[in-house]
Amino acid sequence: FLSAEPGDIARFLHETKGLSKRKLGDYLGERGERHAELLSAYVRRFDFAGLSFVGAIRAFLSPFRLPGEAQKIDRIMCEFASHFVSQTPGVFSSADTAYVLGFSVIMLNTDAHSVQIKAKNRMSKADFVRNNRGIDSGADLPAELLSAVYDDIQTDEIRTGMSHDDMGEAELLEFFRQGSTFRKFNHARLAADRHHSCRLWVVADELRYQNLAARGKKEKAIPLGLIETVLLGPASEVFRRNGVRAESSDGAACFSLVCGGRTLDLQALTPEEYGIWTHYFQQVVERTKLEQHARRVALRGQPREAFVESATSVWWCEILPNWESASLEPRTQLLWWEGAPSAVRAQLWR
Repeated sequence: FLSAEPGDIARFLHETKGLSKRKLGDYLGERGERHAELLSAYVRRFDFAGLSFVGAIRAFLSPFRLPGEAQKIDRIMCEFASHFVSQTPGVFSSADTAYVLGFSVIMLNTDAHSVQIKAKNRMSKADFVRNNRGIDSGADLPAELLSAVYDDIQTDEIRTGMSHDDMGEAELLEFFRQGSTFRKFNHARLAADRHHSCRLWVVADELRYQNLAARGKKEKAIPLGLIETVLLGPASEVFRRNGVRAESSDGAACFSLVCGGRTLDLQALTPEEYGIWTHYFQQVVERTKLEQHARRVALRGQPREAFVESATSVWWCEILPNWESASLEPRTQLLWWEGAPSAVRAQLWR
């Protein structure tokens, strides 16, 4: 059994795999004396000796995600700064320096990698150095240290938000049920705007989406089983027609869902949402392919007479009366490949 001692709880939280990173961050940042002891014990399980400042932040933030509440972030970063200085003597004059630079690094990370910040408005290296003047007890940090920090963050983003693997199954289901806002790029060549705001969410086995820019627009639905593939990046014809390129800032966090020869072309507002949704849609496509293969194998395993009887019933009762929608379903395509039963061919070829 786990004891109530802060050290034992800290060891459990630090060593146990599969915990929700988001919930762990929230828990570590709670206020109160016992939580402060727990946070201190947890942070001291990290070994920062020999690591650069950015390397230490990466190692520290890897097992959990910073919470959204400012006071919780403050408590966590204070403890980090104190422990870093104690293990790397001579780098900074005090823990306050590490604390301030830690927040500066988090801000730089957001500035450098957020899709909502245009390239022309991003922080330059000179801006970063200037913003951190005098933070080491009134003195300037070495320019080469700040330059190395800047280059490290520009090259490799620190993941401080959510990812697909950070959440448990119940959290993911709720996340997809609540949905997210995207930029949806327009198919029409003469559209007034290249894109509009669009909300996506999942209900049962359907992906639903709604235009948020126009009043009275009804929601639309796509059966998840109709998603054929996921194109990562601005790879579709719609993105090309709208002048979106992978090498430009406009091309960040873009992806397309291919359904029945058409594409749903989207741009997530954060890298975290891009990662979660694209990972989910890729899993949907893999699951659909697996189910199609399993059906194919199962159908081939049936006696031919039983299969024909079953298929004929499906064609007459389910597919032909709803041909416009049913013709796009994977099941219909599978039955088509197996050959339409003779009893329905006349109706099918009209």
